[in-house]
Amino acid sequence: MLLNISTTYQPATDLGYLLHKHPDKLQSIELAIGKAHIFYPESTNEKTTVSLLLDIDPVDMVKGARNNNTL
Repeated sequence: MLLNISTTYQPATDLGYLLHKHPDKLQSIELAIGKAHIFYPESTNEKTTVSLLLDIDPVDMVKGARNNNTL
């Protein structure tokens, strides 16, 4: 799944301050069911876009649901 958030409010680079993420740095976070990657495909004063890419492993997701089921 890919989520993009863009702004053209100037200075658009303030989006990085709002999200506490540096536009020049790719960040990856380990999740119980995969990984999340946060990056900026576009970062200028006129327009900034931040992307959240969820790399979900469906097998781990199903296994986790079985392990969390208390029935």
